[in-house]
Amino acid sequence: MRLVTYSRLGVPSIGIELEDGILDIPEAASRFGRMHHIHGKLFPSTMIDLLRWSAGIDVVRQILDTYSESELEERPLLYNFDSIRLLAPIERPGKIVALGLNYRDHIEETGREVPKFPVMFAKFPSAVIGPDEPIIIPKVSKKIDWEIELGVVIGRSCKEVSEEKALDYVAGYTVLNDVTARDIQKHDGGQWVRGKSIDTFCPIGPCIVTADELGDGSGLKMQTKVNGIVKQDSNTSNLLFDVPQIVSYLSQSFTLEPGDIIATGTPSGVGFARDPPEYLKPKDIVEMSIEDIGTLRNPVV
Repeated sequence: MRLVTYSRLGVPSIGIELEDGILDIPEAASRFGRMHHIHGKLFPSTMIDLLRWSAGIDVVRQILDTYSESELEERPLLYNFDSIRLLAPIERPGKIVALGLNYRDHIEETGREVPKFPVMFAKFPSAVIGPDEPIIIPKVSKKIDWEIELGVVIGRSCKEVSEEKALDYVAGYTVLNDVTARDIQKHDGGQWVRGKSIDTFCPIGPCIVTADELGDGSGLKMQTKVNGIVKQDSNTSNLLFDVPQIVSYLSQSFTLEPGDIIATGTPSGVGFARDPPEYLKPKDIVEMSIEDIGTLRNPVV
């Protein structure tokens, strides 16, 4: 399934992206008699609340099956893509845990040693924006770089899980741009959080593709374009530490919760490592695509 958060007529909701439009999940739940109450509340209308409901994804799958099996006149109307605006799939994740140096070619271009364990940092949830929202160059930095990453969306609380069981806790995958202020990153030495967490520095989208379709997230082509020119071109199979390893490793230290997002690292082709270095500037258009997920597009202002 392709799950989206979207806005129509200024009202946000969650939906399933189908070939002909968006199926609103709460509306379909009501239509098909699946109006569930959770702690006195109606069917979830935000993605993070849906994920926090242990049966949420399964119920959405049942709703989609009912929709597919229903007669045309019994189906709720789909919303045309032109009538809605996609938002970040999860607008305020509880945690954004990010990995650095997780592709060998990126390690080589940065001149670093291959790490023995995942290199971890965090991005603040306040940095999140959605598709087509602008990446804003701040006054404090002029060296803004792009980093395409496979985003892992956690669907169940997990603590100290094994690699063999790790995928049981993954709800799905999305595209994430780990936008980075390189000058701040360098100034702060080994502390990356400030240069990674500036407002608008975490575009996410366009959807979440559920894990039953993408498995461990490997084998997916990934590509970054700036103004139509390819800058990064790789495959998620090139991850140094794969998704089960990452989820298991992180869960040994802290609980991963529904709606948390893991940014799994970027391949080679980032701007600062080019000769000469390249950085984002106003009027640039950044497009990041991961096979079977989609394209995340953001202008720069």
